[in-house]
Amino acid sequence: MEKKPLQEVYEKIEVPKEGILEAIKAGKKRASQDATNNRSIPRKIVWSIVAAATIIVSSSFISPTLSHVLAKVPLLGDVYSAFNDVVGRSLQSQDLITELNHTFSAKGVDVTITSAYYDGAVIGVTFSVEGTIKTEEDGRIQGLYEIFDGKDGISDSKEIVYMEPSDNGYIGHIQLSYPKTELPSETSFPLEFKSIGEKDGSWRFNVPINQLPYETVTVDKGTNNEDAKINVHFDSIIEGKASTAINYTATFPLEGKHDQVRLEAYDDQGKEINISSDGIDLETSEENDKVIVKGRSIIPQSLKEETGYIEVYPKVALSVPDYFIQLNDATPIEIKAERQDIIVGVEKITTGDKTVAYDFQINNGKYMNRDFTFFHDFARNDVTLVKESEKDIYKEAVKHSVEVINKDNLRFRVTFDISNINDFNIDDYVIRINMGSLSSNIPFELDRVKIDLH
Repeated sequence: MEKKPLQEVYEKIEVPKEGILEAIKAGKKRASQDATNNRSIPRKIVWSIVAAATIIVSSSFISPTLSHVLAKVPLLGDVYSAFNDVVGRSLQSQDLITELNHTFSAKGVDVTITSAYYDGAVIGVTFSVEGTIKTEEDGRIQGLYEIFDGKDGISDSKEIVYMEPSDNGYIGHIQLSYPKTELPSETSFPLEFKSIGEKDGSWRFNVPINQLPYETVTVDKGTNNEDAKINVHFDSIIEGKASTAINYTATFPLEGKHDQVRLEAYDDQGKEINISSDGIDLETSEENDKVIVKGRSIIPQSLKEETGYIEVYPKVALSVPDYFIQLNDATPIEIKAERQDIIVGVEKITTGDKTVAYDFQINNGKYMNRDFTFFHDFARNDVTLVKESEKDIYKEAVKHSVEVINKDNLRFRVTFDISNINDFNIDDYVIRINMGSLSSNIPFELDRVKIDLH
């Protein structure tokens, strides 16, 4: 990786801070609501919100005014424990963490990079912050940081990270999967904090990282479904010192360009293996009316000596567009996902002076291994009344209530309050059904694949 061209591109990046902050706040709020309601949340979303995915750290710095000081932070093991980084804790126990002590000072705030690791496809970095900074209500502080890897960039190149209080200030942690199919033995990343707490500024680092020894197991197995036009082929397993990466190639039809692979894995004793980061898209291309995605999933442990093989169950969250129904459409109406057996049956639409009521049934009453709360939550959050002119804009929904008509058959009535809408006209409004919410939480299941790790 050539540093000069990389930096030239990096300098041109504009960071829409307010947009990022609002988007992440909305995501956190939605995730919190889903967790409260026991709603299934896609792994990739969880990883993005909780881990604040991204990168790296620095031993050489871009600015000549950089000061090098010893950071007063807890022991490295304590930092990795504080952020529940299983890979970092394991590498620390093996003395495989690179300790760094480089500080950049601006706006009365010192940011110090304290350690880094690069294991297989997983990268981690810890840092500390000192200075007078306004905290959140819970005592933490938040920072907006940006990384950029050169040619194509990565999806999570701008993220919010939360820092925990420590004896001398605050400590922070960033972890992600290396965002390319090829894993270089050594590389570097620019890392810049754009804000710390309430202070905007620039705390910049360029972090070289050396790859720890790893082994690659070549795999040539796959599974597919012709009806859904999906193929998942497993290419290789990367066995790091404290992590394991599963590399695969997924093929979707053009209408499924936003489909997302999720994996479940089990060892040779039938015990489920934790996959901490799933559905990581490394490269995407189009060929012969198909979308080809090079993807990766991360297991936060070494599987060497733990199991002779793994059984992987691929599931695919199919991308499904929103459906819209006119208030004067004739009922009943059946809305069916094209590549998946997911159905919403519209039974009746009733329009009054102050309300619009919508009766419907989900999946013909089939629970599909989900509990009732999941479907009730769908009825509450994903069936909304919107202006037709704003149907593609997600705003606060028209106030509504949900009534369970028949729990066993998954029949609901959603009633929208239109009493405060001036000059309401049925021709101006449509009912939006977020079928993608059902599809993402009831992924399409493919046949299992057994992968020998030796």
